[in-house]
Amino acid sequence: MTSGELIQVRRSRLGLSQEQLAELVGVSRQAVSKWEVGDALPDTDRLLPLARALGVTVDQLLSGQMTGAESGGEQQGQATCRKEPGWFALHWYWLGLLPVAWGCYMLLNLLANLVSVCMFIR
Repeated sequence: MTSGELIQVRRSRLGLSQEQLAELVGVSRQAVSKWEVGDALPDTDRLLPLARALGVTVDQLLSGQMTGAESGGEQQGQATCRKEPGWFALHWYWLGLLPVAWGCYMLLNLLANLVSVCMFIR
């Protein structure tokens, strides 16, 4: 279910017209219509009032998913499987430390060589 479909379903279940919902959220009826057909998305400053007016969370509003009790059995029989990201997806930034560590090693090696040359020259 898209966010627009969720807005339309929740609005109709609450018995609200597009005008009434628009008034609760502080936008025009045309904005609500555009949200429902998917031509536009609500501005971020309108997400919380919209979610409150529809009785859903902002997360549910953005994902377009209602909980089982609220969906009225529409998604019954659909298994939801969320795949957790793997170790690499969560820790890829550690690979950036490899070039940094190598650079530090090379810099220290260069400094040690410079010190030994300076000692040799004296």
